[in-house]
Amino acid sequence: MRDFGVDINAHIADLQGVVPRHLLWVEAQNRDTGAVEAQGFWNGSVDRDFTIGGVTRNYVAAGSLLGIGPIKGGIGLNVQMQTVQLSNVPPEVKDAIELYSVRLAPVEMHRVYFHPEKNVVIGDPVRILKGSIDQIENPRAAEGGSAPVVLKIASAVRGLTRTLTSKKSDEAQRRIDPNDRGREYATVS
Repeated sequence: MRDFGVDINAHIADLQGVVPRHLLWVEAQNRDTGAVEAQGFWNGSVDRDFTIGGVTRNYVAAGSLLGIGPIKGGIGLNVQMQTVQLSNVPPEVKDAIELYSVRLAPVEMHRVYFHPEKNVVIGDPVRILKGSIDQIENPRAAEGGSAPVVLKIASAVRGLTRTLTSKKSDEAQRRIDPNDRGREYATVS
């Protein structure tokens, strides 16, 4: 069984029940400035700050996160794909899609547990997924309707599956030092 921390494990052991919520953190590049900016979304009803890894992050209430099935994991170099469907998309999500380059943007997903009666956070948020956005589907809704935004997230294992030449190519080396010819024949060696 996974260790969620002392507080969460004790609460679950008491069989009082918990209310899980999901936090989605995306670090995308601003198309206008080129700067990397972070934005958090969660499936709560109001905007809220959560402390993750000693850093306080602001999460926008983004409606329902749908289609979050079991988070897949495993041993080896199999890249796991996770689909996150955002429905009732608020303006913040639309801005994030249209103003930012989200392709290959780093993503973290956390699960936070709330007490069912007191509505307070139990323990620290638990990271359940780390990866990058592989695809984004942003269909246009019919007039008066809404269409969900679908993010396909590749697990962080994808970084380990790149071939050697894509990590250490002559082109990449020339960007560091235009006169360095040490990897000139890397693709054929």
